[in-house]
Amino acid sequence: MLDLDLLQSLTAAPGLPGREGRVAGLIRAGLPTSCQVESDVLGNLVARIEGQGPKVMLVAHMDEVGLIVRRIAPDGCLYVERLGGTSVRALPGARLDLWTGEGRLPAHAGLLPGHLDDHRSLELKDIYIDIGARSAEHAGELGVRPGDGLTWSAPLQRYGKHLVSGKALDDRLGCLVLISLANSLLPVELNCDLHLAFVVQEETTLMGGAPVARRVRPDLVIGVDGTLAFDTPDLEGAQSDVRLGAGPAIKLMDAIRGKTASYVPDWDTAEELRRLAGERGVPLQVEITSGMSTALTPLPFVGQGFRTAALSIPVRYHHTPVETADLRDAEQLVTLLEHFLTA
Repeated sequence: MLDLDLLQSLTAAPGLPGREGRVAGLIRAGLPTSCQVESDVLGNLVARIEGQGPKVMLVAHMDEVGLIVRRIAPDGCLYVERLGGTSVRALPGARLDLWTGEGRLPAHAGLLPGHLDDHRSLELKDIYIDIGARSAEHAGELGVRPGDGLTWSAPLQRYGKHLVSGKALDDRLGCLVLISLANSLLPVELNCDLHLAFVVQEETTLMGGAPVARRVRPDLVIGVDGTLAFDTPDLEGAQSDVRLGAGPAIKLMDAIRGKTASYVPDWDTAEELRRLAGERGVPLQVEITSGMSTALTPLPFVGQGFRTAALSIPVRYHHTPVETADLRDAEQLVTLLEHFLTA
């Protein structure tokens, strides 16, 4: 079973790209004390569970999408730029947390009253953040500076027995899978030397895990991240049949067109995972997706190159305050990885 108290803490913590320290601290505390845990200058965290055999590295990213303050207007409102692919469509009227050097301030994105709504499509440059300041000077007195970050204010919520919703399930749920795996594997003899990499800056560069791969030099890398679910009325079957509650997915391709970010796995490893899932009765969906990529994308080409595969957790409403996932998909992913690492 997944530790939902830990998931709540992980999703509540701010972890903007390059500012993942609080998340890393929670992960370190959640890992078994017998793990060898190290961090690097960028903030990547790697936990090692020694075993006999090849080096296998599992990768999940700690950061989340958000905003950065670019300007404080004379009236005290803030104008922002995106950190990662934050949904502009979800911003107007959204509650936010502003993280200053002095702590958290409540904030929200302004919008026209319903009576005056002119139904214009808003661009990011048109959106302002209201923190209740009367002037730029007042905002300064509250501790606000350009460069401060904002995250969605969206506590984790349960929906029935299996669904959870909130911010940063991409990829704190993946982080929880790795933590859960570490806690379940320690009494078990592994067929590999296992490294669990919790990496930074996926949402802005995809490159945060590259220094870890160079240092660890694994024989195989497996990414664990969220993927797009196509099971809502507006997306039903648009790209694939990936849906919540039908199990994790094996990624066979993803791409962000026009940004030279695309991924295909080592085919033999992907086939081995599909075969193993079938033999052990673990449901496994197939993911072929356009419009996203992950921290795994650059890793096949780091150094002399690495074999890679990717396993995904279906998530609805990516990069919004209401990301939604089915806990059973994450639990089945833990089970599949257990089988793979101990077979």
